[in-house]
Amino acid sequence: MGYKRKQKEKQKDFKKAKLKVGKTAKKPDNYTDTSFKAKTISLPGQSISIVHGSKDFTHQLSLLKHHSSTTRKEVVINITQNLPSNPAAYKLIISAAVPLILDESKLVRTEVMNLLKEIGSKQPGLLDLHKRSIVLFIISAMTHIQPDIRNTSTKFLATLLEYSDLKLYFVKILKNFFILMSWSLLDDNKSKGVSITTNSTILLGPNTKKARIDHLRVLVQFLKKNLLDDSEQGLVDADFSRIYTHPQTYKYLIPTTPQAFLALNLFGREIKSDLSATGSIAIQNLDTMTTEDIETRLNIMNDIFKDRMILNLKGLCKEGGEVGREASTCIDILEGISVK
Repeated sequence: MGYKRKQKEKQKDFKKAKLKVGKTAKKPDNYTDTSFKAKTISLPGQSISIVHGSKDFTHQLSLLKHHSSTTRKEVVINITQNLPSNPAAYKLIISAAVPLILDESKLVRTEVMNLLKEIGSKQPGLLDLHKRSIVLFIISAMTHIQPDIRNTSTKFLATLLEYSDLKLYFVKILKNFFILMSWSLLDDNKSKGVSITTNSTILLGPNTKKARIDHLRVLVQFLKKNLLDDSEQGLVDADFSRIYTHPQTYKYLIPTTPQAFLALNLFGREIKSDLSATGSIAIQNLDTMTTEDIETRLNIMNDIFKDRMILNLKGLCKEGGEVGREASTCIDILEGISVK
């Protein structure tokens, strides 16, 4: 009996136990639990988050070229609400957003305008550094084939006037104002005899009245800032009695504008002058002139643009209303300027 009992005990180790339903096998005595639980933690201060944010920022800028206008609008809004504190990132933002001045969607253009205003208020002087590319797209918008884009072009110009100095682009902007308003720069009898009325403003599209009011308001701003409110005259109006210096000292100081003597063409080839017998400036000479000083701008206005602008503005004055009032304001500014 003892031998059989020992044999049965040995065979237990080699027999598979039959388990009942719902029962689990008994774990051996030397069983080790190797299970574990994982938890996620967030470390926003780590460098990995910065890399991810940079990738997300680059991805957002790429979405500004998305085919959907809704996506473009939402991205511009998001960028406006989350502008970075680092000024270095603004170059990428401006380079990617400025082409949307020509966007087909009016909502997108409105948000781009808000973005430029926010950049100008948060980073003063930054729009002035990028004004060359911004002016390029504004001028393109002023002569765009779509009336809706032309109608909002001067709103961008008003924003840029608020935060930037556009003396260098005085001639270009004025010439494009003439194109925008369907005014002629030709000095012939036929163009002088044409009365500029609502029906003749072909380029402005069907909704011309509101657009022309905005254009004329910005034109008033532009003329005041470039022909009247010149910062160069601040030295003349200073109270020299308190400074105890000679009143003419400012004439011998370093100029406040870059390349102040560029108009003299000291280091370039001598170009044959296109001045008329009376000494006035010719239209062909406009593109080669620098307009940083107020005297040059006043001469250009008096010789080239003034008479033609007044002629066309008088036609708008006949319409009355806001258009007539803004046109009358422009005429008052033009008639009040004189060459210094």
